[in-house]
Amino acid sequence: MSATVAADTSVPHPSAARKSMLLMIAFVGLWAIVEAIAAPLFSRISGYQIVWARYGVHLSFMLLIWGWRNPSVLWRTRRPLYQIGRSLLMLGMPVSWIISVQHGVTSSVLMTIFWLAPLLILALTPLVLKERVRLRYWVVAAVAYAGACLVSVPAAPSTLSDLVFPAGMAGTFALYVVMTRALRGETVHANLFYTALGVFASLSLVMPGVWVQPSVPDAFALIAIGLLGFGALLALDRSASAAPLSASAPLIYMQAPITIALAVALSYVHPDARTLLGGALIGCMAIYLWLREPGRPRSASQDIP
Repeated sequence: MSATVAADTSVPHPSAARKSMLLMIAFVGLWAIVEAIAAPLFSRISGYQIVWARYGVHLSFMLLIWGWRNPSVLWRTRRPLYQIGRSLLMLGMPVSWIISVQHGVTSSVLMTIFWLAPLLILALTPLVLKERVRLRYWVVAAVAYAGACLVSVPAAPSTLSDLVFPAGMAGTFALYVVMTRALRGETVHANLFYTALGVFASLSLVMPGVWVQPSVPDAFALIAIGLLGFGALLALDRSASAAPLSASAPLIYMQAPITIALAVALSYVHPDARTLLGGALIGCMAIYLWLREPGRPRSASQDIP
């Protein structure tokens, strides 16, 4: 007689893992587009104002679509303090980036440190979520990290202080993703509402000191950033909810080759051999992960007798 073995929730369900991967690729793809739109604005508008506007548009969109019918669906949560704490991490990430740039940290140093974030997610997953991470995910993430460093040109900091805010950027993002997985029992409306609310409310305090009246084209760009940013965080929330993070965290590195493709399409750069090699390494790791996960769930007949 066969007995059905209890499911191990720390191991991604095959079909759920693929869904989580696709959603993570959607997240990093939208993230890359948001960065491409935002890049020209930094010469005219403070980074703090861009982030504030992004989450202001995010909140306005949620209030327009869901708030007028049943506003309590946006803020109803069983874990308000946890939600607020997670929101402040999403504030810490862009602020760490802005301060790093203001202190002259080079893009190469910044990205070399930031790309440790997926590895940090894998490290935090068993500690915070009690979900096992198989060796293959560590290997894939390590190889993809090497590819991302090739894309961004790895560099050592000139001083130890140059590590502080890039490390903060990586750490806050990694912990945000892990906490998003922990909130999978909450509604997506509440998760996205609190993420935006904490950032918007905090940065509202500094807006009088940095505000610049945007031109009409810049205003449309800020609206696009807000709407696409909302879509990116929605995809990340659904990815973290669909399966354990070990399945999707290495796919965060796909942001690098997607950014390369956007830059080529917009005629910003022509990638050299090193950049192409880095992107190819990341792409190969993504394909490997995808092929390792069957497209269909196992049937009950495949349970261990």
